[in-house]
Amino acid sequence: MQCQGQLKARSTVGLSTRCQVQKKVRRKVFSSKKKNKLLSSFAANMRGLLCSIATLFFAGHAFGGPAVVPKEAGVCWAMGDPHYHTFDGYYYNFMGNCSYILAKNMQVDHTYPAFEVIAKNTKSTDSLLTSVSEVTINVFDQVVKMVRSEIGMIWVNHEVWDLPVTITAAQGEISLGQSGLSVILSTDFGLTVQYDWKEYVTVTVPSSFMGRVRGLCGDFDGKKDNDLVNPDGSAAKSIEAFGKSWRVPNQKGEGYCKDECTGNCGGCSWVKGLAADVFCGVMTPILNYQFRACHAVIEPHIFFDMCKFDYCQGGEMKNYICDMLQVYTDACQRAGVHVTDWRAVAKCPEPACPENSHFESCGNACPATCEDPSAPSTCKAPCVQTCTCDEGYYLSGDKCIHKEQCFCQYNGQHIQSGQTIWGDNQCTEKVTCTSGQITTEKSSCGHDKRCEVKNGIRSCQAITFSTCTISGDPHYNTFDNQTYDFMGTCTYMAAEGCHLDGTDLTPFSVMVENEKWYAMSDDPKVSVAKLVAVTVDGTTIILRRNQVGLAMVNGAILNLPLILNNGEIVVQQIGNNDVISTNFGLKVTYDLVYHVTVTVPASYAGKTCGLCGNFNGRKDDEFQLPDGKLTKDVTTFGASWKVGVPGVVCEDGCVGNNCPKCPESEKTKIQSECSIITDPNGPFAACHAVIDPASYYRDCVYDVCVAGLKRGIQMLCHSINAYVIDCQDVGVKVLNWRTPELCPKTCPANSHYDICASPCKTPCPGLTSATCADVCAEGCTCNTGFYFNGTGCVAKDDCSCYINGRTLKIGETIVSDDCISKYVCPTSGVGKIEPMSCDADETCGVKNGIRGCNPKQCTLGQKGEFSTFDGRVGNVAVGGVYDLVKFCDDSQTEGWFRVLMNLQTCDKTGQMTAVGLTAFFDDVAIIVNSKFETWVNGKEVTLPIQVGSVSVNVLNDQLVLEQSSTITVTYSQSQEITVTVGESVADKVCGACGKITSGLSAQVSFLSNAVEWTPVPFTICPQ
Repeated sequence: MQCQGQLKARSTVGLSTRCQVQKKVRRKVFSSKKKNKLLSSFAANMRGLLCSIATLFFAGHAFGGPAVVPKEAGVCWAMGDPHYHTFDGYYYNFMGNCSYILAKNMQVDHTYPAFEVIAKNTKSTDSLLTSVSEVTINVFDQVVKMVRSEIGMIWVNHEVWDLPVTITAAQGEISLGQSGLSVILSTDFGLTVQYDWKEYVTVTVPSSFMGRVRGLCGDFDGKKDNDLVNPDGSAAKSIEAFGKSWRVPNQKGEGYCKDECTGNCGGCSWVKGLAADVFCGVMTPILNYQFRACHAVIEPHIFFDMCKFDYCQGGEMKNYICDMLQVYTDACQRAGVHVTDWRAVAKCPEPACPENSHFESCGNACPATCEDPSAPSTCKAPCVQTCTCDEGYYLSGDKCIHKEQCFCQYNGQHIQSGQTIWGDNQCTEKVTCTSGQITTEKSSCGHDKRCEVKNGIRSCQAITFSTCTISGDPHYNTFDNQTYDFMGTCTYMAAEGCHLDGTDLTPFSVMVENEKWYAMSDDPKVSVAKLVAVTVDGTTIILRRNQVGLAMVNGAILNLPLILNNGEIVVQQIGNNDVISTNFGLKVTYDLVYHVTVTVPASYAGKTCGLCGNFNGRKDDEFQLPDGKLTKDVTTFGASWKVGVPGVVCEDGCVGNNCPKCPESEKTKIQSECSIITDPNGPFAACHAVIDPASYYRDCVYDVCVAGLKRGIQMLCHSINAYVIDCQDVGVKVLNWRTPELCPKTCPANSHYDICASPCKTPCPGLTSATCADVCAEGCTCNTGFYFNGTGCVAKDDCSCYINGRTLKIGETIVSDDCISKYVCPTSGVGKIEPMSCDADETCGVKNGIRGCNPKQCTLGQKGEFSTFDGRVGNVAVGGVYDLVKFCDDSQTEGWFRVLMNLQTCDKTGQMTAVGLTAFFDDVAIIVNSKFETWVNGKEVTLPIQVGSVSVNVLNDQLVLEQSSTITVTYSQSQEITVTVGESVADKVCGACGKITSGLSAQVSFLSNAVEWTPVPFTICPQ
């Protein structure tokens, strides 16, 4: 280890090291990787880690010694069972069993790349204790995962790779390899993550990141007393609150995990304490003798304390001491301290090693590999506990193999001898390793299989999903291939997950709002999709008709492409469609005009409901009502899945003779035009065996006929394109069908039409494979010299910025979901993250589609939870009519208002429900009940309505009552109320909502039964 000076203790309880790692050395190391010297470069690249690792665990100030600020790097660790040690030396226990952010760069720019290290904690059986079972690193738009017990391998972007691995991304390089009994990841900017494939993880960051990182590892500012910092920069009130604030939301399978320890946490009876002393005391003589040389580097008594803590919490102690001593040994050895053999004294067995290898307690940290057989002879790292391959064998993944069995390297991935893999994400090229040589051949999955990753391996999998299509006016084809027409103009549940109790399936819903189709007729009897809304794990994405390149996410309007919920959801433009894809197989497409598809995997068979059917393989029971009963009437079926939107006037379609019909006299010519779809020698012939064209042809004839001569050609193009979309979506190659006379395609500037467009061949810098799908889809391809930015083709200097899954145009600013940072795009491709915060009289939220800091709000929840303007919270206990907000001075005339809410108990739970609102203004009295039935000055009215400066409207399922510049009240279908007052009257209001500027320390005492006024009984409980 190249250190300036020797490792010496400054005190009996701590260590301060000053290790110098020249940046020039690191740069040379990574240039050698490009020459296929991965392991030797990896060993050299570890020098920074090994020099700084001496501060690992217990930088003295954590236990009463002087504060130590590592000059070269900060090191944080977490280990079983719930023990954490921050970059600044603060030590604590946290027993949450969810996924948490250990460290994250909070100030990203071109010098300090974005990264995030996540630890997944798993609860021990029959114990309160948790430990790290997975480590995920998000860096350079790559997702690398290390999983407990999966020795010799890691996951890269959901695929399993054998070690060692080199990842060359657009932003930088990542190296992964095995050293001793651990896997170590390192980047070219100095981030290092070590995991022992069991329970022990360390994170090392360069000193240049001081003050930039946060997470369970603290804020790395050299002060241990302020490490418990929430993501918004505020100090956490407790360790549990601190841990919870860094939980990664919406993780699959973590719906029932807990952030708090339940039971007798932290306690230990006197008797059990004595037993713990006896049990853990076994370590004392071993620590005092075999590890005595390490005491000055790493204080041993903390191991005794951790042992007692875990013993008292009922942990599995069978191999505890052996595991603990193994971790201590690893830390000491990597700090350059020799540890004498302790296993015989402690009666601990040697770790099991793979065939053709043996265990060494002080073995070479740089194993001999196929790529670098001489790595051990050039390794300068200290010895480590390791399984060393026998003479003549080389480490490959988790095996020791002969030279003739050595792997090949392809795009940074190692392929075992005799192994064949797919070399790309679309399964178009097979790559085979034979005697160290790579051969490639063109191939494909065929029409009956799909290229996908299953259990970490990319392969051709049988198409095991089903697609429901909604097109035209509207024609439906369900998951079970039942076709029908339903022309309702309301909002309907197209598909949702049903009967999911007892499964690990992810709930979802897909709603489609239809509107009368004036493109078909001046007096239309038919409808077409106006918007599509997809909800997954609390995130709602809305795609609107003709709103190209944009999506609304939880009320905020954002540019495409988007990556949401840590990669769980991707929204992007593919060909002529906007596509919403999830990591559990749901896919929704919308061409923003005519055609919607909903695709679900076979795991949802029998678990869906809505207009797309129940996906049980039967056509005869498709028209199932929400109560489970069957109907034969399509209109009854469709209307039953209507989603009520208060205040919106709509109808459930035409019936019988009221529906438009196609005159027989006009059919012949139209049938000839639509026959291109079914022509056995036509451009779509290859698709006929995969997707039956009959229903598409029938729908084409009807739509073109109903549209008439004036609009018929437009409908013909939409109908043909619907079949093209569905064929290409399942991988079928179709031929060019457009001509200058038939549906010519006009492309945006800097692009040209292609039946198999691949805009991602020239993506803007920063677009990842997740947001730039390399698929064959009819659309527009960029002209030479132009780049695809996710929705169109631009000059390179006009490319957007891509930050944390968001897309920003040049000059644009987007505020993060929690309003603690903002993303800015000053110039092409150079995105920045800047810190921000809301003022004391503001709250983080969405207004008019834009997230930002808005005036504080007063809210009433669905179950009676009440929150005042100044942040006090409580529950309403007694029903009645209450002054919600009003002018303190009733003599005020300009802009005067008074708003009352009526709370009643409407069910057996006893919870309060807002059954109505009454609002008084200068010369207007408005009453609203839970059905959004509205009376103005005693007269029932139809919304929307405007009376002077007061308006009442329904927007996005909420009734909005507003007096310009003074007050806005929203009342939702779920009986939630939100009140916002304007800045001009913020200091003039009183009532249950309180004062905007009052202190947060005020005692919460909510709403006695002091009924001030009782309105006429128009308010009713929701049905």
